[in-house]
Amino acid sequence: MTTPQPQTPEIVSAILRDPNSPLYPSQITVFCDHCGVEATGDYMVSEDMTRAERLGVARKHLVDNEGWECDPDGDDFCPEHAGTPAA
Repeated sequence: MTTPQPQTPEIVSAILRDPNSPLYPSQITVFCDHCGVEATGDYMVSEDMTRAERLGVARKHLVDNEGWECDPDGDDFCPEHAGTPAA
């Protein structure tokens, strides 16, 4: 499965109005493992995605667009602490 890409408000509106669409908005929060700061956003996910895949959508957005860093061990770091190991 590919990770959903950011959508325009018009596309999101069309998805929400489509009764056959498997996509729906989900609010997901990612925490910085160094300082605890939270990044919360609404992401379009599908009901066939696992919990880890849904988190992956948020993590990918934060890494690609917000300067976050997510390491292979599952630790997440805000832009201020990217490149800093968890304390």
